[in-house]
Amino acid sequence: MHSKKVGKVDFLIDDYDSLNVLPLEIKSGKDFKHFRALPKLLTNENYKMNIGYVFSNSREIKTENKITYYPIYFIMFM
Repeated sequence: MHSKKVGKVDFLIDDYDSLNVLPLEIKSGKDFKHFRALPKLLTNENYKMNIGYVFSNSREIKTENKITYYPIYFIMFM
């Protein structure tokens, strides 16, 4: 039996406008860019997810490799 650790995402939200699912990660601390599942979801063509979001204590907004990073207080706009 092979066990592959793929991680988990914190939330999956329906995006009714694009008829898609949005994966969300909520991170605290300085290692907010360390996760396993989110990149795998976004690169798996079976799931057809175009973008993922990470909310953290960081104050900057940026996009890297289909993942957009937001400050945690932006979550109220989701």
